[in-house]
Amino acid sequence: MNSNRKKALGLAGGIVAVIAIVALVIYLVYARSNPEANPFTLQMGQSLNADGTAVTDNGTSFSRSKTIYAIADYPDSDVTKDHTAIMAVISESTGKVVQQQEVEEDESTQQVAMELDNKNWEPGIYELTFARSGTMVGTINFSLHE
Repeated sequence: MNSNRKKALGLAGGIVAVIAIVALVIYLVYARSNPEANPFTLQMGQSLNADGTAVTDNGTSFSRSKTIYAIADYPDSDVTKDHTAIMAVISESTGKVVQQQEVEEDESTQQVAMELDNKNWEPGIYELTFARSGTMVGTINFSLHE
């Protein structure tokens, strides 16, 4: 095989790899920005309603001096509840999980709630993630300030 043919094959392989990476990035951006496809609802706040099943001040910017509540609500139907649900908070600055809660779903599971232990966390940007059996079903980016 001559060197021109090797160069052409190498260039074609590189172009195919770049196209595949770009397609994957476009798909991931679309999948994360398409909330209609996700039957789960995530909410965060620092005040709970009277029965403790929802936040009354849903937001994405919080004082670290007050506890933050994170809740993942399940849809009323069309979801098989036999997964391991994991709610986690990841520090954007370190990439490390700062808190995590794991729940084994059953037919009575209507939501997963987690009281964040945020009072000793550094101010900054964090990501709340909600996954079921390894499949991400929701995220919220939020900031924590003094």
